Amino acid sequence: MTGRREERWIVFALLLPALVLYGACFIWPTGVLLSRSVTEAGELSLVNYRELLETPLYLGVIWTTLRISVVTTVVCLVIGYPVAMLMERAGPRARILLLLAVTVPYWLDYIVRTYSWMVLLGRYGFVNQVLMWLGLVDVPYSHLSSELAVLVGTIQVMLPLMILALFAAMTRIDRTLMDAAAAHGASAWRAFRTVYLPLSMPGVIAGALLTFVNTVGFYITPALLGGPRQTMISQSIETLAAKLFDWPMAATVSVVLLVISLAILVVFNRFFGLERLAGGDR
Repeated sequence: MTGRREERWIVFALLLPALVLYGACFIWPTGVLLSRSVTEAGELSLVNYRELLETPLYLGVIWTTLRISVVTTVVCLVIGYPVAMLMERAGPRARILLLLAVTVPYWLDYIVRTYSWMVLLGRYGFVNQVLMWLGLVDVPYSHLSSELAVLVGTIQVMLPLMILALFAAMTRIDRTLMDAAAAHGASAWRAFRTVYLPLSMPGVIAGALLTFVNTVGFYITPALLGGPRQTMISQSIETLAAKLFDWPMAATVSVVLLVISLAILVVFNRFFGLERLAGGDR
């Protein structure tokens, strides 16, 4: 009994630095954020939340953020799934080359990648030169300050993360299961639909979750590639806090962003089970 108690104290002592750091860097700031969002003139009040829900501007920003995040996640999944399958089925040398092609852009700072898209999508950028050479446009037209430009930037930033999440799950799939399905008369499509796709779902869930949650919090990409109509939640928080000095409303919008992220986690856990991401059974 004494030995078990000592073991618990040792475990607690080892965890204590991490718990203190977690409390100081996350729990306490989050508590301050929550308190500022429900405080008005030193008293508890929900006036900030009421203003947020009654202001079309804030509702539009939330809707824009969710729309861009959903489209980015879906497009990354559609593009990333076949690429991850190709990587998983490729030979050792081809797999290394494909991994480098996927990971090297991911190592580059996404601010640099975003500025590159500004050059490509600008009025006299490479995209317009190609379109004019093909005769599709007569005069150069800037593709910046549009939702298409923001989506191109967010998809390019998040696609490697989606591919790597899918690839990690696909490498754990036993290839002999597909051969067994084919031996029992299943077509290639049916074997994929009934065997391969269900076994790759942990990667789909992980990739979609990581992509969506990260895109919801994007700031630099929509700020550089988008315009006022493509303003996302993080940009609104920065404007309220740094330019308008409206800290209570900035805290309120931050809480909304936190709630959206937590809600996505709850939904994924409810329908898919987050324990499947680690390979556990639901």
